[in-house]
Amino acid sequence: MTSYKRPKVTTDELSSWCRASLGVPVRDVLFERGYSSAVFGVTLADDRQVVVKVRPWLERLISCGRVHRDLWERGFRCPEPLGPPEPVSAWAVSFESYVPDGEELPRGLDAAVALARVLADLVQCAPTVAGSLEPHWGFLRWGHPGSELWPPATDIVADLNEFSEPGWIEHCAAQLRVKLTNSQLPGVVGHGDWWSDNVRWKDGQLLAVDDWDSLVVLPEAGIAGAAAALFAGGASTIEETDTFLRAYIAASGRAWTDDEIRIAWAAGLWARLFDARKETTWVSTKSAVRLAIEVEERSVRSGIETYDAAS
Repeated sequence: MTSYKRPKVTTDELSSWCRASLGVPVRDVLFERGYSSAVFGVTLADDRQVVVKVRPWLERLISCGRVHRDLWERGFRCPEPLGPPEPVSAWAVSFESYVPDGEELPRGLDAAVALARVLADLVQCAPTVAGSLEPHWGFLRWGHPGSELWPPATDIVADLNEFSEPGWIEHCAAQLRVKLTNSQLPGVVGHGDWWSDNVRWKDGQLLAVDDWDSLVVLPEAGIAGAAAALFAGGASTIEETDTFLRAYIAASGRAWTDDEIRIAWAAGLWARLFDARKETTWVSTKSAVRLAIEVEERSVRSGIETYDAAS
């Protein structure tokens, strides 16, 4: 499945864009992938290998590109951006160096620790953002304007607010939205889509972090909490979440307050509830069934009223 917003791009279009921005056309297409974006690895006519990313234009992508460039220049492990995103009709087109190989870590507590440490390093290395990184993806947009509970999902057409079963999803999400939006914690720059497949490793060492369109400015606890709950294929266990957060806090170099820890668990639970509600729009309850077993404990750790969805 892919987002309905993923662009359809021809090889001729790719070649034309590469000629205009990089001086030479495409010789071969190495791969194509992507969910909301169309991502191509290509070999150019002069033998250079680059990655071309095409997605709907948003002003936030300019700021994402600047942060990506700054982090690369500071030595953070990521592909080199080859210029800022460029508007082409309704699309944003950008180019980066191709970093081949690498693999995601196998799921488990060791992966939780390693991924937490890399994210903490990213947050510490990230510059102050110039411009806006709004809007965030829906699973991080608990502070969206308006009275409706759910923000728009960026990858499906359906309005999440038109769905209400199972009801415990709304019961918990409404409390979390209040808690998270009332937080006075300062915002920092971080990666908002910290799934393990966005972090590649080789021979036990970090090779590259991908998906730089997903940068956000949120409280550090919110960034770490969402990552902890989602890194393992969008469904980290409570033990994996707890291990990730403990490793992140240790790597951050400071003691966290009880409020920060609750905000971290709240952000993670909001993200999981958002995904569970989104799935119900296509008559799937897989995420909801999985989360129902954990929601009571996650609610306690978030500091909200508990709901035993499994009963």
